Amino acid sequence: MSQSAGSSIPGRRDRTGGIVRDKLDLLMIELEREKVPQNLVDLAQDLQKALDEKFPKED
Repeated sequence: MSQSAGSSIPGRRDRTGGIVRDKLDLLMIELEREKVPQNLVDLAQDLQKALDEKFPKED
């Protein structure tokens, strides 16, 4: 199976929504290998955007 995309981007898991973001990264990798329905990609991106707005990153 493919390696986790989340591990290549340090610091993503320590903020709320990190798991969703990691899954979105994996979905985008799968999109390169085989066709993923565009509505699924859109839903995942909308979910991540909503999480980012609800829990803004604190620096």
